[in-house]
Amino acid sequence: MIESLLKNSKVDRVKVAVVAGQTTVESDIIDLQDCDSVLGIVALGDVTDTAVLTLKAFTGDESDLSDGAYEDVTVAFTADASSADNKLMMLDVVKPGKRYCRFDLLRATANAVVDGIFAMSYNYRLKPVTQPSDVVGSDINVN
Repeated sequence: MIESLLKNSKVDRVKVAVVAGQTTVESDIIDLQDCDSVLGIVALGDVTDTAVLTLKAFTGDESDLSDGAYEDVTVAFTADASSADNKLMMLDVVKPGKRYCRFDLLRATANAVVDGIFAMSYNYRLKPVTQPSDVVGSDINVN
């Protein structure tokens, strides 16, 4: 049987672009009901030399994450003059045991532009998965 990411996962844009800064950027909260895992993808823009970027996942059982806590794993990167420009950072949260998740990008030391944050939830118990309204067009090519 041929598997398709489009029918077995859901992709949401959980944060729009954010101008250069050194503040924490929080994504929208992702509901993981009926799935076991979520991949957070941060699209970076222009990142200034010495910028320290740390991507974390914040999970909890309350829909507003009032009971939330950071997962143990983080992704950290210190940029030089061009090493992070227009690149990606990714953090995979597999079976967090919590229903809700948010991705936080901590920006420190120097400015960093965020082009957006995306969440790909997967390992759904019910398939096919319907894409959210963020996706305005999609199709599958099987040969």
